[in-house]
Amino acid sequence: MIKEIVTDRLILRPWQESDAESLYKYAKDPAIGPIAGWPPHTSVEDSLNIIRTVFAAPETYAVVLRETGEPVGSVGIMFGDGLHSAEMQAGEAEIGYWIGVPYWGQGLIPEAVRCLLQRCFEDLGMTAVWCGYYDGNVKSRRVMEKCGFRFHHTEEGKTSPLGDVRTEHFMRMTKEEWEANQVRILPVITDKKRYLPLLLLGDEQESMIDRYLERGEMFVMLNREATPIAVAVVTDEGDGILELKNLAVHPLFQRKGHGRRMIAYVCEYYKSRFHTLLAGTGDSGQTLSFYKNCGFGYSHIVADFFLKNYDHPIVEDGKVLKDMIYFKRRI
Repeated sequence: MIKEIVTDRLILRPWQESDAESLYKYAKDPAIGPIAGWPPHTSVEDSLNIIRTVFAAPETYAVVLRETGEPVGSVGIMFGDGLHSAEMQAGEAEIGYWIGVPYWGQGLIPEAVRCLLQRCFEDLGMTAVWCGYYDGNVKSRRVMEKCGFRFHHTEEGKTSPLGDVRTEHFMRMTKEEWEANQVRILPVITDKKRYLPLLLLGDEQESMIDRYLERGEMFVMLNREATPIAVAVVTDEGDGILELKNLAVHPLFQRKGHGRRMIAYVCEYYKSRFHTLLAGTGDSGQTLSFYKNCGFGYSHIVADFFLKNYDHPIVEDGKVLKDMIYFKRRI
């Protein structure tokens, strides 16, 4: 467990015994605990005992307002060997949370949960994270949706910690889904050559890139630190046909679904203007497999394309490329 996590509005830190009065102030409200399956706190002493026991578990954090220094809620990561609700596999975790009623609807808990997701996937090496909510707890479900969780399954006839029988819904996020949510894709209007190192990964001869770069429309994918991790260039070939001239992902970020995500973005972006997306590639098994997995089917071949248009042999997977193989898919 780390000492503290700081966000724009919050500090997440371990609970302290001196927090007992603030904890009782919010946890005594019957609108908080029962809908999540735990009883309202009955006294400051009760809250102090919770801090000493339940909240002493690893990765359990007080949600503290930076502006006031007051703890107003709690978030935590639970593992298979501790208190949890989801049936987790090894390498998976569950996130739980609550916040005092005066702070509902301000986006504070999603802000905290996003930090714990980052901790789960980047620091703790989790492969998936779960969240569960009882039937009727709409506010909890909305937090999960805002943070990118997807519905997984429902379990009926579950006995809550309060002893009553309830229906519980579970949502889940994989590391791959989380990584995909950390990027944004933006159009590049000017100074396209500033991304030349990435463009050269997709087309290794600059003079060939010059043939389509300015007439084409370009997009860049940025990660959370605004680092460029992928680019795409498309051109209007007429008659409702869009061609993907360049698609490249930085080697450090490959095999994480970013190329597929870029293609999906392009299709969504142009679906009202074009009906077909073309992509040309060499006879490389890995690249051919990628396009087929992205929904492309064979279109046609341009013979000797690489031999006629490049001033040096283009080699992929140990093979000198000769023909351009075109694939197409509906947008």
